[in-house]
Amino acid sequence: MATFRNIHDYSDIIDLPYQKSTRHPPMSTLDRAAQFAPFAALTGHKEAVLETARHVSSKKILDDDQKQIINQQLQKIKDNSTIELTYFIADTKKKGGTYVTDIISIKKIDEYEKVLITTDNQKIKIDDIYEILEIHNL
Repeated sequence: MATFRNIHDYSDIIDLPYQKSTRHPPMSTLDRAAQFAPFAALTGHKEAVLETARHVSSKKILDDDQKQIINQQLQKIKDNSTIELTYFIADTKKKGGTYVTDIISIKKIDEYEKVLITTDNQKIKIDDIYEILEIHNL
């Protein structure tokens, strides 16, 4: 009759000294860690799903009246003014973007390039302005 041993009983080998291999050099810590790294068959899949789920808005088309109001307000803005406006920021990764309402300090209006240049040298396209809420000329 066969005898069964407890496979969790290491009493026969627990006190044996560690024997380094003479044939194989020791594995680096980095290589040992790589053995236990998760298998990434679909590298970048999670990031792609998150990017697809990220919400962006489409740019609103202004009618002629809204454009005229913005142009009139732009005429009132002087250099070194502070304004509160809502403008569109295009997304760099997919079609669309977001609308931001911010208080900014205007350094100057470049009519040739059709941009507002802020005191921190950010350029906001005049075509991306949705609404000018408040103007504080200094």
